[in-house]
Amino acid sequence: MSIAPYPWTYPFDLPKLGDKPVSLVLELDDATRNAFLEAYQLLELPKFKAELEVRRWRKNGVAVRGTVVAKTVQACVVSLQPVSGEVDESFERTFLPEDDGSKRRKTEDEDLEIEVDFDAEDPPETFSGRQLDLGAIVCEQFALGLDLYPRAEGVHVDEAYAPSPEDELEDEKEPSPFAALEALKKDLKD
Repeated sequence: MSIAPYPWTYPFDLPKLGDKPVSLVLELDDATRNAFLEAYQLLELPKFKAELEVRRWRKNGVAVRGTVVAKTVQACVVSLQPVSGEVDESFERTFLPEDDGSKRRKTEDEDLEIEVDFDAEDPPETFSGRQLDLGAIVCEQFALGLDLYPRAEGVHVDEAYAPSPEDELEDEKEPSPFAALEALKKDLKD
């Protein structure tokens, strides 16, 4: 399921999953909290809680629904002052075993064109073996909720690093691709 190592693993035995969903409340012990601090470059992690529901999905798949709620303290990207933040992520993910017989082979033509529907559900991910690492899922959702550029209140970027008005005007001068299409359309009419 993952390439990068995560600071937390929480293997869930899938054979124990019956017809009824299993609810879990996961919190961090001190060692795992320290691993989170290091992995996500946090100054503090005073609160962390993950509530999950694991259930069967389709014939042999698994669905995981949950929330990750945390209070964080990160270093400001400008001044390195502590910045308090919150993570509140809700998610639902589905998984199918790698050896699922319902997969079909791609043809060469299918690789040529990709259609993206942003409103559609994400396709299921795959897993192998008899366990699903819920810790990795929680880590991914936690990372998605972190502020990438935390900034302390009242902190400003030094003018030497701020974009100049000339840079902003230069960005505005770039031709719009729609303007180019409009010009092409006019040429075709003439």
